[in-house]
Amino acid sequence: MNKTEVMATSIDMARNGLGMTPADAFDYIAELIGAQDPTHELYDREVERLLRLAACLWTLRRDLVSPGS
Repeated sequence: MNKTEVMATSIDMARNGLGMTPADAFDYIAELIGAQDPTHELYDREVERLLRLAACLWTLRRDLVSPGS
């Protein structure tokens, strides 16, 4: 799936009420991190990418609650 397909599918899912709440999204990211194998050579990279995704979600959520903070 390319970037355009991801965006289009995500928008369609959101419009149809199929998105997660921010709290559920953080829980899911935590599950994904927990499922990573710490002995795998790409562990640090994959965990960092998931944490960066969580940081993006946090920023978006924060900006919706208190814009300009």
